[in-house]
Amino acid sequence: MNIDPKSQRRPSMWAPVLIGLGTAALAGGFAGYNQAAVEHGDAALAPWVGPLVAIAIGGIALALYVRRHADWFRSWSPRKRLYWISLTLSGALGFVAAMVMQSGPQGSDGLFSNAAMTPTVAIALSAMSVIGLAIALVLYHRTVDDHERHAYHLGALAGFYAFVFPCPVWWVLWRADLAPPVEAMPLFGLSLVANMIVYFWFKFR
Repeated sequence: MNIDPKSQRRPSMWAPVLIGLGTAALAGGFAGYNQAAVEHGDAALAPWVGPLVAIAIGGIALALYVRRHADWFRSWSPRKRLYWISLTLSGALGFVAAMVMQSGPQGSDGLFSNAAMTPTVAIALSAMSVIGLAIALVLYHRTVDDHERHAYHLGALAGFYAFVFPCPVWWVLWRADLAPPVEAMPLFGLSLVANMIVYFWFKFR
């Protein structure tokens, strides 16, 4: 007897979260190994090895999760599938970029560090961000409804204000030696947090 996929029990959403945390922990383990090797004068792995292995294992685990619950995901409409593909792709890009930068020689401050990185890593991260984010945004804007588009626009506006207010203030205070040099990444992080808070508020209220 056939069972309607829509009547099946919804798979646990904790599994993808645990897979992500496990992937990050594995990448962190490789980074810790490299740091310890450098401190003891031993040969360290290439910075890209840890993230690559961690992402490969995490990707396999996520693929097995999706395969196990394939009937549930097949019940989704094409629009819903594209929507979640766009969100997953965006999250994966940020996750991979964070792990690669965190695994570099700059250590635990890698995400906000201005330490030098190799040209290969810089070019790869730049290309991945531009191309991957462009694809994700095209998919996202093809699937959102008016309610989410409204939340997206308000979130983007909040992120814009979170940048344009502190940036010039920080800049003039720095010119008067009252503040450290202007840093792009803290401003980017502040803008992103403001964007997410407003977006989620208007999306789920």
